[in-house]
Amino acid sequence: MVQYWLSCFSIFFIVLEVILIMYMLQNFFYMGRIVRLFCIMLVYPMLAPMQRIFKYSILNTYSMDLSPYVTLIILNYCYYICELLLQQSPV
Repeated sequence: MVQYWLSCFSIFFIVLEVILIMYMLQNFFYMGRIVRLFCIMLVYPMLAPMQRIFKYSILNTYSMDLSPYVTLIILNYCYYICELLLQQSPV
């Protein structure tokens, strides 16, 4: 049962990473209005806390938003934790 949950969480983190990368690539490539609104709707709940944290930190840059990059790193870290736990869990 634990392996099932860890597998679901690792897939969930991969999907979130893909959506976040699509959101980040929209600055360079036009993907359509519907895709843009879909990505914003899914990514904003992840980015809002990070943007609030960066607003009052030393990493506050007015020219570039670093929150998607840090969120991507955190999601990647969570994915690797799930994979590590999945490898160590008994069969």
